Amino acid sequence: MNTITLSKIEYLNMHKTQKELKQRLDLMEKKLMDFAKDEVVSTYAIKLNKISADMDNGVGVRFADASEVKNYLENL
Repeated sequence: MNTITLSKIEYLNMHKTQKELKQRLDLMEKKLMDFAKDEVVSTYAIKLNKISADMDNGVGVRFADASEVKNYLENL
């Protein structure tokens, strides 16, 4: 395993940059989720909530192909 030696200032600068990038990413994620909430059709949101509730209860579903997935989603 190779090691890299950094000065304390370089390390702190890297840490600061990583923190700023994470904050930006969190902000982008929040904005995207807010935007997505407005764009998701309510009937689709209800289907997603049902799937989420089933997963929380340990219910799993297996699909052999894409048509089974489509049928499953249509029959929710």
